[in-house]
Parts: sequence; structure tokens; C-alpha cells
Amino acid sequence: MESLLQNKISRRFKVRPLDKNDFGYLIEHLHGQSEIAYDEYDYVLPLKKLKRETLVKRYDLIKPTRCLIEENQRYLKIEQEEQTTYVAYFTINSIVGDLEFPSDEIFYYQQQQFDFPIDTSMNVEIVTNKKALSTLRNKKKELKDLDNHAWESDNETGSNVIDALEQVNELEDVLDQSKESMYKLSYVIRVSASNEDELKQRCNEVKDFYDDLNVKLVRPFGDMIGLHSEFIPASKRYMNDYIQYVTSDFLAGLGFGATQMLGETEGIYFGYNLDTGRNVYLNPSLASQGVKGSITNALASAFLGSLGGGKSFSNNLLVYYSVLFGGQALIVDPKAERGNWKETLPEIAHEINTVNLTSEESNKGLLDPFVIMKKKKDSESLAIDILTFLTGISSRDGDKFPVLRRAIRAVGQQEERGLLLVIHELRSDPNPLAGPIADHIESFTDYDFAHLLFSDGTVKNSISLEKQLNIIQVADLVLPDAETNFEEYTTMELLSVAMLIVISTFALDFIHSDRSVFKIVDLDEAWSFLQVAQGKTLSNKLVRAGRAMNAGVYFVTQNAADLTDEKLKNNIGVKFAFRSRDINEIKKTLEFFGVDKEDEGNQRKLRELENGQCLIQDLYGRVGIIQVHPVFEDLFYAFDTRPPSQEKKGGD
Repeated sequence: MESLLQNKISRRFKVRPLDKNDFGYLIEHLHGQSEIAYDEYDYVLPLKKLKRETLVKRYDLIKPTRCLIEENQRYLKIEQEEQTTYVAYFTINSIVGDLEFPSDEIFYYQQQQFDFPIDTSMNVEIVTNKKALSTLRNKKKELKDLDNHAWESDNETGSNVIDALEQVNELEDVLDQSKESMYKLSYVIRVSASNEDELKQRCNEVKDFYDDLNVKLVRPFGDMIGLHSEFIPASKRYMNDYIQYVTSDFLAGLGFGATQMLGETEGIYFGYNLDTGRNVYLNPSLASQGVKGSITNALASAFLGSLGGGKSFSNNLLVYYSVLFGGQALIVDPKAERGNWKETLPEIAHEINTVNLTSEESNKGLLDPFVIMKKKKDSESLAIDILTFLTGISSRDGDKFPVLRRAIRAVGQQEERGLLLVIHELRSDPNPLAGPIADHIESFTDYDFAHLLFSDGTVKNSISLEKQLNIIQVADLVLPDAETNFEEYTTMELLSVAMLIVISTFALDFIHSDRSVFKIVDLDEAWSFLQVAQGKTLSNKLVRAGRAMNAGVYFVTQNAADLTDEKLKNNIGVKFAFRSRDINEIKKTLEFFGVDKEDEGNQRKLRELENGQCLIQDLYGRVGIIQVHPVFEDLFYAFDTRPPSQEKKGGD
């Protein structure tokens, strides 16, 4: 029966049976022992050592009466050897208004509302639909009798009777249509303090909190010891005077099953939960392990947010710690913000490899598809992608595309290979269309830093990715704005995106290295190539290959709308969203996180985030707000991408 119930519940909530530590902690906690935190508590079962074997007791008796309990009418005084605790118990007297669902999760919010311990016991008994309807109709008859009696005696029917009749009729309709069960709920709250005055103050705070939510609490005279016993696991309901008959949406509205846990129990310390103050740990390589309870097995992550919110900083922090934990990273840095890491991170300087692809002559041809890719087939397909992207020749163009494809294939079969040789091949093609295509391609070759893409077949690949942290910087890139349409790209912007496509394709080779090592491909300013067809296809390839090859792809982009491809969105695991002001961006981000995008509270939370604060969704689908915390000052300065402020000279 127990395992049947556990299987049914575990589909919807994360549950487990109580063990000896749970029982031990709960009973000792209820009887005034509060020195040990729950996470550190261990109930030691007695051992009996014989000559050859050791006997361990499977269970033991806990003696809660190792304290003196003195019952007063409105509180209990629990005396231990070392301390005295005053305890009061509240129960629900009446609910005078509707609880909003979702947004009034009492059970959840009271955990963060108070700065003192508060315990809650919910004893729930199911009343089947048939029985609930029968009880309801009997109640309806009683109320009608009261109404008739008032009418016969020429008196006004009380407003409470009229309200009750309306509610009964409404509930009867709901139960009749939904065939839903009802629940008998005994809801008891325990407040404890070290002295009477403090207890009185805390009790008032708790009553006020529940008052604001239209729930009236009462502290029954003379029933403290009975309500105390109701807190002990598996104990029966103490009294029926304060039972609330509720439907499932009320129980859900209490926040039962909601959690304030974010991230993992161990891993990289990334920051702390703003609501609870608890530390948040991340383990970026965990998703692919098929962890119990996780809703995704995707290693890819997204960092979203407008400029200056902290997305690059937090992204750098996570990549840095992943490398320290034994991972390998390739960062594509189009803004060249990480060039000083060797100086600012001296502890791992020997494992940092920075490749600066500037417009200098010595870098000529380094990003040529025929140079950068190891396999012939890969270099040919990348060459086609780049040249069709630059020239605007579509694969649907039955005249020009075969001519270009033929020239690229011919170069691919030669000993010396390069994009400049494709131009020569086109010039020697008798087809009248080949000449104009060659001219079109050649017009790019002497354009500013375009010579990075074009080699004459003599250049050798000098980009090595053997170090733990590899940074490819192309400082001269001119990236288009997120709002710019592809048709409106300038020549410089076309070349810049083409280079990002080459580098990202090169990252595919990096992903296919040793599966036993967790790898990260970090795409800063990812929005620039997610807007073009080749970039979208490439991103999907990276994500899919990453899952199989133990590699995470990190997209650092401005908003969720940049991740337009649904397949790509569905393959992103952990998500981070930083401050945003635009209401449309906020709604798209909330939808991406799977939370109510029309809820004003959710919108306000995202809008009012401060620098370094972000909305996070972990592997288990839990969403919360955290403060990213670098801990060490030198890391803060190393990853801070803000321009240096000028110090005032002189004055005070």
C-alpha cells in the first residue's frame, strides 16, 4: 500500500519515505532540542560487537519525555537540561476570502517571511466525491431550514446564512461536474521562542501574516498538548472542531510541493538564492547523466539579458570554474574582452591559449575553411556555406549554384586547397556564369580583414586547442544589431557573421574530441549568427553533437527571441535571464522559462533585477532568483566587462 501511494505521488512531487534521521530529528525538535541543523543530524542506532560480527539495531525507541512539558492554556513550556522553550499552536478558524491561485502559496511564502523558525502540520483526509456531495446536500437542507424558519417567524434571514447558501450551491455545481474529491484539512502552525514575551510577539506576526491572506487563525484554550501530538509523524488528527473542507486547488494554493531549492547539493558555488539566502551550486556536466528528477538531459545553456545586466560576467565565472573542475573550454569572443586573462588569472595562465585573429598579414587565410577543417568533406561543405552566404547564391538557384559547387569540389580534390583557388577554378570554367561569380567572390578578398577567410593553399592551420581554456578573439568584427534584417547587412557585417560561422564550425571539431572530458563551447554575442539560416543549422548541430560528446554549448545573447528555432529552445537545459526593460522581451523570456508570462508579479521581478541578479531555471525545472557571487575580488576584476571609470584627481 505504501509503495503504491509513493508511486502515484512521485509522478507529481519529489517524495521519499521518512527514515530514522527524519523521525529522530522531528521528535527531538518538537521537544525542544534545536542545536543541530537538519542536514547535519544523525540518529545513531546502537551497535553490539560480538567476536566475529557486529549487530546493528534496525530500529530503536526515542524517548521524547526526556524533557519536562508544562501545559498552560495558551502555550507549552518545554524544559530541557540546557534550555527552556515556549511553544504555541495555531489552527485555522475560518477562511474569509478566496486564495488566489497561483500566487498565494502560504505554506511556501511563510518560510521566507519570518526570521524565526515556524513549523506547519497538514493532516489531510480524502472525502470521495459521492460522500462529499451527500454531506454538502445535507448542509444545504440545514441552511434552507434556517432560511424558512426566519421567513415563517417574520424575521430577516442572516447575511451569513445567505452567503453560505450561495457557496454551497456553487460548490455543489463544481463537485457535480468535475467529480472531484474533497479533503478534510487540519492545518496546525507551531511557533516557538525562548521566552514568553518573544513568543507573544512572534504569534502576533504569524496572525498578521495569515490575516493578510484572508485566513483567520485561533489559538485554542487548553488544547496545546493535543495539537502538539498532532505534529508527531503518523499521529491522528487531534480534534474535529477546526477542520476545513477544501478542494484540491486550495491545497495546491497553499504551496504544498513547492520548493525553494535551486541547483545541486554540490558542485560549483555560483551564488545564493535571494529569497532564502541558501547557496546555489551548479554542476554543468550533470545533465547528460540522466539524473533522477531532472526534466532535461541537454548540456546547452542560455544567458539572456540586455546590456550591462551581468550575463557575460556570470558566463565567464561558470566557464572558469568548469575549467578548474577539470573541463575544457573554447570561447568565441567577437568583442575581444578576454585578451587580458593571462595577466588577471595568473593561477591558470599556463592553461590559457588566446588566439588573436587580427587583420595583420601574418594571420592571412587562418579562417579559410580548407585550412581550419581537418576532413576534406567538412572543409568543402563549410566552403559552400560561406561562399553562398557571402554571394547570396541559394542552393535553389539552378544556374549559379552548380557552377559554384563544381569549382569548390574541384579545389577540394587538389593537394593545395584554399578559397582563392576557387576563384581561379571559376575563371577557368567555360560557363558564362562562372566569371561573374568569380568577380563577386574576388570583390571580398581585399576588404579590410576579409583576407582571414581567403588563402592560396600554402597556409597551415596554427590554431591549437590543446590547452584547458582556449579563447578565439576576432577584435575587428562589426556585428549587426539584433534588430537588423539579414537583407540590410553591410559588407562588413556579412564578413563578420561569415567568420563567426567558420569559427563555430571549427568548434564542432573541438566537441568531437575526448568524450570523457566535459567540454564547453561558449558563443558570446550568439544572436548575430542565430539570425541567419547557416547559423541556426550550425547551432542545432553543435547542441546535438554536444549532448552525445559530453559538451555544453553556451549561448550568450540579448533575449529569448534570438533563440527562434523551437528545436534549439527545447535542447537548452539550464537558463539564466538577467534584467530586461522591454515588456515584449520580458514576456518572451518568461515563456521560455515556462512560467506565466502575463503575471505582473513575474514581469516586475525580471524588470527590477539588479546587476548580477538573474532568474535561473535549473535541471529540475525549478525557477528562482539568485545573486551571482564571485567571492574573490580578483575574479570580479578579471571578468568585469565594464569600461574603467576615471578617478577624480584632487579634491576630496
